[in-house]
Formats: sequence, C-alpha cells, structure tokens
Amino acid sequence: MDKKDAVPLMHATLASFCLVLAIAPAIAEEPPASKEALERFDAYIRGVEASGDFSGVVLVARHGEVVFERAYGARDEKLGDPLKVDTRFDLASAGKMFTITATLQQIAAGKMSLETTLGEVMPDYSNPAMRQATVRQLLTHTAGAGEADALFYPDSLTWQGREPALADFVALYDDRSPTYTPGSDQAYGNHGMILLGRMVEVLSGQDYRTYVEQHIYLPAGMDAAHANEACSFDNPAQAVAYITVGDERIPNCFSVLDSGWPAGGQSFNARDMLRFVNSLREGRLGVPRALFEQAITPQVNGFGLGFFATGYGGEFLSRDLRWGHGGKLYGQCVDIRSYETTNETVITLGNNDSPACFRVADFLHVDWKARRSDEKTAFSK
Repeated sequence: MDKKDAVPLMHATLASFCLVLAIAPAIAEEPPASKEALERFDAYIRGVEASGDFSGVVLVARHGEVVFERAYGARDEKLGDPLKVDTRFDLASAGKMFTITATLQQIAAGKMSLETTLGEVMPDYSNPAMRQATVRQLLTHTAGAGEADALFYPDSLTWQGREPALADFVALYDDRSPTYTPGSDQAYGNHGMILLGRMVEVLSGQDYRTYVEQHIYLPAGMDAAHANEACSFDNPAQAVAYITVGDERIPNCFSVLDSGWPAGGQSFNARDMLRFVNSLREGRLGVPRALFEQAITPQVNGFGLGFFATGYGGEFLSRDLRWGHGGKLYGQCVDIRSYETTNETVITLGNNDSPACFRVADFLHVDWKARRSDEKTAFSK
C-alpha cells in the first residue's frame, strides 16, 4: 500500500484502535516480568555487547516502578571507563517527544487545535504553500515539510556571531516548496518539528528551551536540561558517541547539537526519561487523558500524533499496543517505548552506531510473544 493510500484510512485505523483501548482494561494483565525473563533479557544484551554491537543503558519499568536497570559497555571506547545506569545519552530523535508534548500542551490550553495552520500562528511566515499545513499534518509527518540538514551542522553556517535561534532555521528554509501537497503523502523528517517548536515559541512567548524546561522537565522531576556533551571525553556523566569510519572507531564531534532542539538531541539519563513517560501518562504535564490517548493512537503508517504508535491489524496481543519514539544518528541509538495496556516501559539508550539497540528494545516483547503464541486475543475490526 502506498503511503498516500494510508492517509484516507486514518479514521478507520483510529476507530479500530480506540475499540482496543476501550476493551483493554478487561484484558487479564500479564504478571510483572519474571526473574527468568529478565535473566534471558540480560543474557541476550550481554551477547550483543560481546559482539561489539551494543553499549548503553537499559531500563524496564512496570506500573512506573523500575524492575530492571543495567549498564553495558564503555562510556568512552578509547578510555574504556564503564557506563553507569545514571549516565546521560544524546536522545537523537527520541527528543522529539518533548516537542510533541509541548504542542499538545498548546492544544490543551486552547491556543490552537489540530487543524490550526502554520499561517494562523505565524502570520509573517512567507511560504504560501507551507502556510496551509496544519498541526495534525506536522505531527504525523504528512505536511511535506522536508528535512533540516543544517540542524546537524550549525557550525558550518554563519549566524552573525551568535547561537542560531529557531527563527533562523525557519527562515533558512522559508522559500522551499513542500515536498508534496500537505496531507497527500507521508515522509518522516525533522523540519516539521522545527516548525512546531517555533509555533510553541510564538504561542507561549518563551524560547523553546526555556519553555520545555519550565513546562516539561521540571514538572516531570527530570534533571535540568544539559548541554549535549556527547563528544566530551572528560565528563564522566555523559556517554561519548562513537562511529565507524573505514576501519577506525572515532567519536562523533561533527553533528552533535549543543543542548537540544525541537527535532531532538537533548541529553538525559534513563531515569529521567522514565520520569517523563510516567508524568505524561499520568496527566501531570497538562495533557488531558483524552488528548493523550488520541496522540498515541495510530493515525498514519505507525504514527500517532507525533509519537510512534504501533498496533498490528485486527488481531492484537495486549503487549502489541505501544507508543514512544526512537532515534539513531551517528553514534546514538535510542528507543523509548511504553506498552499502554500492560503499563510497561522499556528504555534503551546507546552510544554505538549499530542499530542493535532496537533489537534490544524488542527483546522482551518478542520473547513474551513467542512463549505465549497460543494466547492471542482476537478483536473484531
């Protein structure tokens, strides 16, 4: 099925998923991960670590409480010092969840809706085609906003001797036409999140970093936003991101954002990310439950309203319903997911450019599914 064919199916998918959410409380919950399951999990991760494909921190929580928390591999490959469970990691695109949440907060406050357009919030935005893109389209990556490559190499641009602001990045791509008519297709990208972040700035009257710190990090009990020091060799609190160039492993010192932008790049540890997930789920970040459920409901091709949101057709296993976000970029590999019907959260933070962190993040679900393949619960579409 083409991506464009999926857009008209949005409402059918939404209705199907809402039915599952309505029935979900009646599903008999699986007990907490057994000691044996967590031992299998730990053994699997150690095997991936031994192969050189993973180094990082893995946390599993149930009902908001940590049941598994381990660190694997080195904080800095050259120094060989071990990672710790409280080491901070570059979140890469998983940091988009903060922009998604900030956007939902503006909707909850009545400052805009899902159908509000860019032009309505930013009347001086000069791109006539993109002015018509809606908040819903930006969240679901169906606006045709395109990429923002300069985001990863800000030092290569001239900003009149100052740090670039969101308005600078918006202006940089101001005259670019949408990659397709907004709403007609889907293509994952970063510039849509830049535009949403700028909308939050305009509506709140605060710069993006100040806003998310005051309205997300602090209310969630997270540590203050840290400068991203993924290339800092002498900071024992920060994991150093390594990539493979030819036959050599080198630190990524060329595409690390300073302290996080709407498209990602923030620096936090696993416990902080659990605090964020718990706070959002429990309604402590100003996002009402009904709006949150809409945001984690599949809308188009595995996306809810910004979040990755995954369900598998008309036949569901209770653990198949999950939401969150991942990220992978030049030495960072991150996966943060929460299973809504079983109240489980799996957080995987890696400083290795191998995509193995996603296999690690999948393991408990795959293991559970394989051992209970005869316990599927069928739901009619």
